[in-house]
Amino acid sequence: MELILYSVCEKGESRNVAEKLIALFNSVGKVISADLYELKSVVGMNDASVASIQCVREIIKRILKGKLEELSIMDNREKLIEYLKATIGQFRKEGLRVIYLDPGNRLVHEYVQDTGTVNKTPFYIREIVKRGLLVEAMSAIVAHNHPSGDQEPSEEDEKNTRKLELACDNVGIKLMDHVIITEKSHFSFYDNGLM
Repeated sequence: MELILYSVCEKGESRNVAEKLIALFNSVGKVISADLYELKSVVGMNDASVASIQCVREIIKRILKGKLEELSIMDNREKLIEYLKATIGQFRKEGLRVIYLDPGNRLVHEYVQDTGTVNKTPFYIREIVKRGLLVEAMSAIVAHNHPSGDQEPSEEDEKNTRKLELACDNVGIKLMDHVIITEKSHFSFYDNGLM
């Protein structure tokens, strides 16, 4: 963290700011995943240091996403899980992503929904289906995180999955999986025989 901040913090302050960030967020991954306002709240963080951290996050995301675009996701699920853990696994609030796939199960589009609260994220079925039709997706994978660390689906997760599966099916899009991501683990409806 200190190396990321070295050229953008006040002279001699990068170590101090890095230590504050790690103390507040508990890990480098959580610092990288923190939002703009959380980062700016730390004494010593300026616009340039926030931009540097956001740049690192974007680089990591693009590297991992690039790997997904080249592969059949259903045949390389570990790459999908790696990407989801890096992009939403460390968020302190729930967030939802939808990965839209082509006939070869390669990523054609990703929908990033706004972040929810610490224990709930909006699940806009209409928007998910509409975007799938717009990008001419054959199938989709929905994923959201559980900041609590409990990867087990809630009743609401199960209910929303069934509603989305039906809505997608009605327009010719196959919902392949719903993945719940935590910092250290995940739950897949597909892997657990629920899809």
